[in-house]
Amino acid sequence: MEVRKIDQDEIQAILDLNEDHFNDVKSKRIAPAKLQETFVAFANADGGDIFIGVEDKAEAGERVVGFSEQEEANGVISTLLEETNPAVENLVVEFLEVEEKGLILHIGIPKSPKVHYTASGDCYIRVNASKRKIKGERVTQLAYSFYESSGFLQRRTQIEFPMWDVFFFLMKNPKQL
Repeated sequence: MEVRKIDQDEIQAILDLNEDHFNDVKSKRIAPAKLQETFVAFANADGGDIFIGVEDKAEAGERVVGFSEQEEANGVISTLLEETNPAVENLVVEFLEVEEKGLILHIGIPKSPKVHYTASGDCYIRVNASKRKIKGERVTQLAYSFYESSGFLQRRTQIEFPMWDVFFFLMKNPKQL
């Protein structure tokens, strides 16, 4: 995996980030399953960037507490890349080397055309600077919005594709999207 040394200006830019709809920082101590919720939320919304190895602004003391080596992040990477259903494609995954402070894991998540779930089967979306668990009709609406924005429904309805077929497909196969 790529390791890129970053200078003081880049470190400061990460530390100055406001956690918002597109950016989040997480401690390297976060449980992989908990981080997966944020990861899925970004993929199901508009995409975004997560920097792991950076303490929250509210924490006292040193904020950059990175991984000492890449292998230390294997559990996080494995959970995000292998246990998210379906897998999120076209990710940017890189380590940012901060002199004497370790490695920050940066994950760039694109907006996905699919609905993604955590390993436990939960679905989340990003709302402002937080994640929100959704289920039932809200997941169906999210899937429908992906299909609608892709032009799939418009193309299919032009050849008289019954909307009920789309509805029943989404109800029977929410994880297949």
